[in-house]
Amino acid sequence: MSYSRWSNSNWYSFYNTSSGPVRDEQVLSLWYAGQGELRDWTYGELTDITVVDIIKEYECSSIEAEEAFGYITSFKQDVDDTSDKELADSYRQYCVTEFGKELE
Repeated sequence: MSYSRWSNSNWYSFYNTSSGPVRDEQVLSLWYAGQGELRDWTYGELTDITVVDIIKEYECSSIEAEEAFGYITSFKQDVDDTSDKELADSYRQYCVTEFGKELE
C-alpha cells in the first residue's frame, strides 16, 4: 500500500511487502527526493519517532517532516489494525511468492 508518491510529494512511502512475520518487523519504505539513500524503517524503529527526528534524518524542512510524520502515523495505524495471524499469513504468502516455498 502506498501512502505517497513522487508525483504529488517529495516523499515516496509505502508498506513494504518484504516485512517480516511479526509486528515489530513490518517495514515502511519512506524515501525522500532530496536524499540519495532510500531509507526503510521497521515498525519497532518508528515507535517513538518525532518530527524533529525526521528533520535530522532526512535534512528536510519542518513542513516536509510533518507530512512524513502523517505517513508514519498511517502506517503504524495500519499495522496496529492487522492481527498477528494476518501478519504471519502475509509473510508466509510473501515467502511462497518470492522464494517458491515457506521459510522456516
